[in-house]
Amino acid sequence: IRTERGSGAWCPRQQISSEIVEWLQIDFDTDMVITVIETQGRFDGGRGLEYAPAYMLEYWRESLGTWARYKDGKQNEVF
Repeated sequence: IRTERGSGAWCPRQQISSEIVEWLQIDFDTDMVITVIETQGRFDGGRGLEYAPAYMLEYWRESLGTWARYKDGKQNEVF
C-alpha cells in the first residue's frame, strides 16, 4: 500500500473483462476481527490508472456453515 514497488498492485492472472469475476481469498487460520480494509489501484509510473471502483466483502464462519456478505451500518453490501 502506498508504493509502486512491483507496479503497485495485485492483479489477476487473466485480462479483466465483463465475463471474468476476480476474487482474493485470505485464510487467517483462526477467527479474527478486521477493523480496516485498505485498497490501492495500480499507477505504474503513469502507464496504468487501474483500480477497483467497488468491491464486496464476504466472510466464512464455521458456525454459519456458509459464506456471509458483510454489510455496513446502513446495510450497504458494496463499497
